[in-house]
Amino acid sequence: MTISLAARMYGVLMYALVEVSAELAEQLVAIETGGEDAVHQARTRVRRLRSILAVFRKAFDEEEQRRMRARLKRLGHRLGDVRDLDVRARDLEGLLSEQTDPAVADAVEAMAARARAQYGRALDDLLRHVRSRGHRELLADLQSFAAAPPLSEDGSAHPHRVARKGLRKAARRVLRVEGERLEERHSARKAARRLRYAAEAVADDLGGDAVRLAEAAEELQDALGDHRDLVLLGRHLREHVDVDGLPAPVRGGVEALAEDCERRAAEKLAGLDEKLGAVEAAAEF
Repeated sequence: MTISLAARMYGVLMYALVEVSAELAEQLVAIETGGEDAVHQARTRVRRLRSILAVFRKAFDEEEQRRMRARLKRLGHRLGDVRDLDVRARDLEGLLSEQTDPAVADAVEAMAARARAQYGRALDDLLRHVRSRGHRELLADLQSFAAAPPLSEDGSAHPHRVARKGLRKAARRVLRVEGERLEERHSARKAARRLRYAAEAVADDLGGDAVRLAEAAEELQDALGDHRDLVLLGRHLREHVDVDGLPAPVRGGVEALAEDCERRAAEKLAGLDEKLGAVEAAAEF
């Protein structure tokens, strides 16, 4: 029996939701058991689910997908608070390996220790949340949503067309973001990440078109993400020069580290126009 285009596309979307939802549940359990990188992996799954629901929202009942996206967003914020502090502590600790001035190393180590302590407190808060009744209800509702998605009329009849339109619109959103301010580039990064995850979710059906779009979006996402991390690390160093009241020689050493972060951040933007052009070209299908 020949499987219709609509049925196949519906199957791809449903499989993506079921698979990523199951992976999210696994990673949330891993957080409770101290699994390595579990917070990051859970956050990534939340982002994948939100991207699928956002980019292909015309395939789902409007109210149902909006409600699920909002609930996932709240979980994502909790995971993000923990992950961002972990990254901050890790990046500060990474600066120590190349620091030869003992006084500067001590200052950076103190910053890293504070970030690590903040991370520990945030992780404790997250653990309390994932053991709560409200969290268990979210997972149960998410599993039900994934197993039997509440499709719209277009989602039932024309999911393939909805998917292509959704990806093109998501690509245009990436290209519309303008400006050189950090938050403007962060918006472009988030749009590229959403596009990437959505394209990857339907690659089994759309094939090379979706794969090329996902790869182009990932290149842009990575460049903008690395740039942001380094800029924020440099800002953190500069802020704590004043907060910690460091003596002049140590202050100069920490500021030099901040300048190096800013230099490396600028390097990450090399070829940015070409990466944007690649997204635009890949969206022409």
